[in-house]
Order: sequence, then C-alpha cells, then structure tokens
Amino acid sequence: MLRWLLLGLLLYGLGTALRKGWIEVQWQRLLDDAGLTETGSGKPIPLHELPMLKAPPPVQDSSR
Repeated sequence: MLRWLLLGLLLYGLGTALRKGWIEVQWQRLLDDAGLTETGSGKPIPLHELPMLKAPPPVQDSSR
C-alpha cells in the first residue's frame, strides 16, 4: 500500500513540475536521440522504416 502511495506522489509531483515549467522536455531532441526521426529534417520516419522494426537481412545458406 505504501508503494502505491509513493508512486502516486511521484507521478503527481512530476506532473506538477512539467505543468509549471520546472522540468522541460525537448521532444524533438528526444525523438532524434531515439532514432525516430530523420536527421536534418523535421519529418518523421514512416513506421515500416524504423531501424528497430526493420526485418533482418535474409541469411544465405552456404551448405548447398
């Protein structure tokens, strides 16, 4: 029960800090660092082109 209270207070404090401007999130920089936008342009990468979602290249079977 104490954990839920502390978690609630933490989330409330974080929400208050963001709303009052004590903490500032730079979303564009965060997305750039995560690799979710193209470097140099403000346009987002299509979902199927994200590096983490791309299928790995097929493995060549050299046993034939």
